[in-house]
Amino acid sequence: MTLTRTIGWGLVGSATTMLVRNATRRAMHTEAGRVRLPQATRRHNRAGILLVAALAGATLAIADVLLEQSKRNAEA
Repeated sequence: MTLTRTIGWGLVGSATTMLVRNATRRAMHTEAGRVRLPQATRRHNRAGILLVAALAGATLAIADVLLEQSKRNAEA
C-alpha cells in the first residue's frame, strides 16, 4: 500500500511539473518561437536564474527540516 501511494504521488508530481513547465514555456514565447521578455529582462536574466535557484534550494531545505521534525515527532 505504501509503495503504491509513493509511486502514485511520484506520478502526480511528475505530471504537475510537466504541465507547469509546458504552460510556462508557451506563455513566455510567441507563436514564432521568439522570447516575449523585454530587453531589460533579457539582459539581467542570469541574476533572475540565480534567484530562482536560490529560492528553490531554500524551499527544499525547509522541506527537509519539516520532514525531519515529522519523523522525530512520530518516533516520540
